[in-house]
Amino acid sequence: MKFLYPLLTLLLLGTALDGLAINTDQNTAETSVNSAGERIDNPIPDPIQKGSIRLRLKQIATGLTAPNWAVPIPGATEHLYVSDQDRKLWRIDLATNKKEILIDFFSSNQVPLGAFGDESYDERGFLGFAFHPQYIDNGLFYTYDSEIAINASDFSTIPPSTTADHRSVITEWRFVSPSLNDPPAAIERVRDLLTIDQPQFNHNGGALNFGPDGMLYIALGDGGGADDRDGQNSMIGHGDDGNGQNPGNPLGSLLRINPLGNNSSNGKYGIPADNPFVGSNTMLSETYAYGFRNPFRFSFDSQTGALVLADVGQNDIEEVNLIQPGGNYGWGLKEGSFRFEPNGNDPGFVTDGTVAGNFIDPLIQYDHDEGIAIIGGFVYRGNAIPALQGKYVFGDTARTGNADGRIFYSDGSEILELDLADRDQPGFWILGFGQDGDGELYVLGNTTGTPFGTTGAVYKLVPNANFEGNLLEIPAVNVTLTSGENMIYHARLQHLSGSDPMRFELIDAEILADRFRDDSATFDQSTGKLSLSFINVADSNGQIFTYSVELQQVPEQSNLTFELKQFERIK
Repeated sequence: MKFLYPLLTLLLLGTALDGLAINTDQNTAETSVNSAGERIDNPIPDPIQKGSIRLRLKQIATGLTAPNWAVPIPGATEHLYVSDQDRKLWRIDLATNKKEILIDFFSSNQVPLGAFGDESYDERGFLGFAFHPQYIDNGLFYTYDSEIAINASDFSTIPPSTTADHRSVITEWRFVSPSLNDPPAAIERVRDLLTIDQPQFNHNGGALNFGPDGMLYIALGDGGGADDRDGQNSMIGHGDDGNGQNPGNPLGSLLRINPLGNNSSNGKYGIPADNPFVGSNTMLSETYAYGFRNPFRFSFDSQTGALVLADVGQNDIEEVNLIQPGGNYGWGLKEGSFRFEPNGNDPGFVTDGTVAGNFIDPLIQYDHDEGIAIIGGFVYRGNAIPALQGKYVFGDTARTGNADGRIFYSDGSEILELDLADRDQPGFWILGFGQDGDGELYVLGNTTGTPFGTTGAVYKLVPNANFEGNLLEIPAVNVTLTSGENMIYHARLQHLSGSDPMRFELIDAEILADRFRDDSATFDQSTGKLSLSFINVADSNGQIFTYSVELQQVPEQSNLTFELKQFERIK
């Protein structure tokens, strides 16, 4: 971890964000005359405020290394699959929280992690995976990993007589006898779809996702280093104008391919006929959008199909983009919505100048007063947290580079920080997000910020009980019956007006699956005690207070009724 924060800030990372509405409208900068402008020391002065949505982080798995992505098998709800940067794919049972290694990808041709010869940092490794939409029928599974550059790659920007740091490899696997709930009978490596030389160890991107169109999308960074220019800081493999502004190679771009086709140059995948640059003599046919520095990560809104991509900036701006086919998102001429000046071998910066070209500005952006590297997430479409519905949930790896990650959300009008009931901040480096088959969200991270050790963990975003108006809503209460059987319910209780002490009558209860279990709310039928560890209560001004409460069942009532016995404010 030595020197990690300055290393992250000055060499590896960077970000951009400012306003996120999940729709198809975006700001495209008009062509203008180049004007360098003046340096901006505080590009976005307004601070990000805590929002009114107060949730908790429920730890569901520990003992990982550096988890960075989590999704289910298409159509499945009982398990979550998590990629670990040190080349393990974990399978977590969401009912029991039991985890197991489904695949250990270690092989001799993979680049060893440890960019500086020690365990201080690395951006290479197992960075992304995706199940084919018809996985249950064909068993196909795809990965993004980093290998030693000992063979010729399909794409390379490396000058003659020089060597790539490593190469990114997109691999197709087949799971034998695929199932929604059971591990496969065997796992076979089928083939490498495409390989791409990487000039430096960082800015790999690495996310893989199938879109609603059934095509595979692949996010690639600009190749690493700083400023995306050759000749600065002795870099190679970027050219005079940078990879971000060169859609003729895959670096700094979002690719779109058909993994079941064969009309690519290497004959191992297909290029969709409706890709925006098909037929161009200068643009790569695989390119779907470009102008990215380190896209980490992107996802599709499961309801609208919108493609939302977070791009890590350099020294000033972090950004979220809504992707349009053929769009140019500005890097390395722009960082977020600002002009970027590479500044030779010194740190680059943003100015109030203009840039000639047609660029799509971010939906939302923030500066480095708030964090150092954006981590993309998901548009929430679950049912457990109604207040989050339709909002994009994402984060920053660390505000100051000291395991102080942050979680944000936005509906497009502003960025707000998630308010956590049981802590002020998550308390770890945020490395990724996940979404399960129910649409519920997960936060992934560790306490070191490196792909080493066993401090990696998976947390689920869960709601607190809520008392508003006359209704007490309990998202998930564990009920122990007198028979010893244990059930989980979503319960609603109505406050009985004028009761003193306060009484609540059960008006509705819906049984839930075991994967929704939350031990913060329990009811023991034999004792009649209902314990709620977290209840959000809003006052007349909208300010939220959180309490721990105990209620006792009132005997001999026609409907299940509880009386308030104890309460304690916890936030």
